[in-house]
This record gives sequence, C-alpha cells and structure tokens, in this order.
Amino acid sequence: MKLLEIKPLEPLSLTLSPISGIDIFTTTHSTPIPLPTSVAGAIGSSMNIELLSNDPVESLIELISRLKELCGNMDEPIIQGPLTCFEEQIMDPSKCYAYIYGNKLISLSFSGFEVRNKMVYLREKCKDHVDCFVNFTPITMIGVSLQRTKHGDDKIVRYGYMYRYPLITFRTSSGRVVNPIYLYRFNCRKDLNVINRFGGESRVAKFVTIDVEAEFLNNIKTPLKKLERGLYISLSPIPIIPLKDNVLRLEPDAVELPVPLSSVVGLPQEKSHPKLRIVRLGLGFSEVVRKKRPEILALPPGTIIGVEDDVNPPTFGDNDLMKELLHIGFATLYKLSG
Repeated sequence: MKLLEIKPLEPLSLTLSPISGIDIFTTTHSTPIPLPTSVAGAIGSSMNIELLSNDPVESLIELISRLKELCGNMDEPIIQGPLTCFEEQIMDPSKCYAYIYGNKLISLSFSGFEVRNKMVYLREKCKDHVDCFVNFTPITMIGVSLQRTKHGDDKIVRYGYMYRYPLITFRTSSGRVVNPIYLYRFNCRKDLNVINRFGGESRVAKFVTIDVEAEFLNNIKTPLKKLERGLYISLSPIPIIPLKDNVLRLEPDAVELPVPLSSVVGLPQEKSHPKLRIVRLGLGFSEVVRKKRPEILALPPGTIIGVEDDVNPPTFGDNDLMKELLHIGFATLYKLSG
C-alpha cells in the first residue's frame, strides 16, 4: 500500500474558495486541510502534465483524466484523505486527526469520539487530554495585487488594490505550536519526492510517497466502492450537485450526492445530536486557464455518515462531474465503527 505525505515547508494559505478580485467583493473561510483540487493540481504539476482545455471545469476534468492515465488507476480514487498528523512515520491512527468543520481537529482514537446509540458525539472529557485535539489559527496577512502583463514584461501593482489572506498555524490544547503532515492513501504507480507550490500565495510543500503496511489505511473508504454497514466520518468535503434550478432543500430528486441522503447524519457535537451543515466550496483556481473554477455546495469535512445496510456504488454518466471529483479524493470517508 502506498502513502503520500505532504509536508508544508512554511505555513500554508488554505481557503474553501479562491480569494476574489476587485471586481467581486466577498469573504472566504480558512480551512486547516487542503482541498482535493489543490492536491490534484500539485501532483499534476509534479508529473509535468500539460492541459489543452481553456475552460476552468473542463481543464479540471482533463487533469483528472490524465492523472488516472499516468497512475494506471481508473477504478479507485488517486488520493484518499487527508489524515492530519503532527509527527513523522505515523502508523497509529490515534496519533492522527480529523477536521470537524467549524470546530477543531479531533483525534481519530475513541478518546476524541464517543459512539452511543448509533450516534457519534465529541467526547467532553477530551478537553482535558493534551493530545486529544489541535486548534488551527489563521494569521491574517496583507497582500498586494499585481497587474498581469505579457510574458517578459515586469508586473506592476494594481492601483489601490490590497487584500487579506490567511496563513494556517496549529496549536495543541497546551498552546504548543506543531507542524502538520497530511497523509493520503495514494493509489498510483508513480512515486513522488518533490517540492512544489501548494495552496495560495505561492507557498510550498514537500510531496513524498512511501510504501507501507499500515492497518488503519484500510479504514479509509470511498463511495466509488461498496460501503459496508457502519459509522463513517468524512475526511474531505462531500460534493452536492443540484439537478435542477432553485433547489431549496436536500431531496433525492433535487441533488446528486455520492452517498444515500438518508445516511447523512451531520457534524458531531458534545452534548447534542449532530448538526447538518452545508457549505459553499470553490473548486480552486486553474493555473492553466488563469481563472477561478466555479463553486459548488458540499457537506463539510467531519460530517458523520451512518450506513444502515451495505451500499453499492452510485451509477454515473459518461461525463459526470461527481465521479471525477470522487477520483481526486472528494467524499473520502474514515470508518469509525461497524
């Protein structure tokens, strides 16, 4: 089994959607884990993939197709994750963490989660355990937009335009600063050992593949394969694609989900039942087209999925965006219990 380690060499700038320009005023939300599109783009860059499409979405689909071809894997996701760890050579899942959207990173051991009456709660006593959770703290930085010019000319500052962007740092419950390592199950015949741009603001990270025999990697699942009965937590966003205009609620005939709608439980809480949240998610920025990709809706990382009976993979069309997104690690699930 192959593992992909992504080691940031400096604090990363990670957001749920690209920072907009002066023509579109909006806000963006920090995230402590990279989006699958960011990982796929960095892997594609390290493999020297060149794209032909001039459309932001079609270029993403072309990238995924080329990755599947180079990796020799057409049936499974190329990447599945991430597990977020804070020390090297992790072989114990209790030392890794899952991001609960809007909360913090919680240990994947049952010291962080409590399964009670087929429901998952955040264990209240976890607060007293130094290794049970890790907070992420965005540091706000000020950036200056550059006016793009033709190749070979110096760039100039766009007059009167500055913007804010986040840099992500991590602290344990004791206040100690720790550095993350993102672990992915890597279903690819290629090996990586490169330093590449990653996330926004030209930050960099090291990408290394390792052959390992780690039992906990078998708990990482995908809707592209049969899901067995049990409770799962999502490690990455679960896409929601509307099937018609003006969708007002989650209904089977109104949206496309890679898991049964009835299996969606919500984000775990300490004392109350899980809460259902839907977030707006950007599909990243296309470096090839130099345009932002569109936004979609998604169930955020940390969402609990409860499968009552074994679920077969959904049926996809020939050019189904959902299927392509799953192939780069969207809707990665970690099995908590049977």
